[in-house]
Amino acid sequence: MYNMLFKREVKARSSAEVRRNEILEAAIRVVADGGPDAITFRRVADRANVPLGSLTYHFESREDLVREAFRLYLAEAARFVSDLGSDPKPHSAEKVVEFLLEITRREFADDPAMVQVEYELIVYAARDPEIAREFNAYERWMEARLAASLEALGAPRPMDASRTLIDLVRGFELERLTHTGAQFEDLERRLRLVMEALINDRQSSAPTGRQARRARASNRRGSVS
Repeated sequence: MYNMLFKREVKARSSAEVRRNEILEAAIRVVADGGPDAITFRRVADRANVPLGSLTYHFESREDLVREAFRLYLAEAARFVSDLGSDPKPHSAEKVVEFLLEITRREFADDPAMVQVEYELIVYAARDPEIAREFNAYERWMEARLAASLEALGAPRPMDASRTLIDLVRGFELERLTHTGAQFEDLERRLRLVMEALINDRQSSAPTGRQARRARASNRRGSVS
């Protein structure tokens, strides 16, 4: 769902660390082009324009390279979301919708090919428990961040509401990847509808239970008479 930005400040790092990150970014590009199965040391070295020996120096195996590439993706995805939403608790349903729309728009505007990487990661995580744990931790962080906003807005089940909204955005992203005619206006319309339902959902509140008990008591009195 959430795209990484490679355009970032280069902080003081050793040349080895810079080279390692260049290799990982190249590996992510290879994943975007052909999935994790497309990764080979030679292909990534060519993409990164580095000697083949650089990969064997930094990574023990192809699997190690794939895992580290996905870890970098998750770290940059979290940074992207944090930078975009400096206020973790938007003060209105409108701002929550705008926040989710802005994330999705920027992903496709900045680098549509990179949107595919997250879905390749999800499929890979289904077969790799180590990456699954790290992806799930990222998911929990995203869900909790959004749930804090929804709780402040009065959603009775903020974590469930957060997961529902994230799933909706993911569904739209998959739709747009396979059907370029999918419009952001349609996503906005659906987000507004779902937000309204989630914020106004009171089915789990205490008054509902009291109302149900009163109704049952009324029915019993009616049957006696």
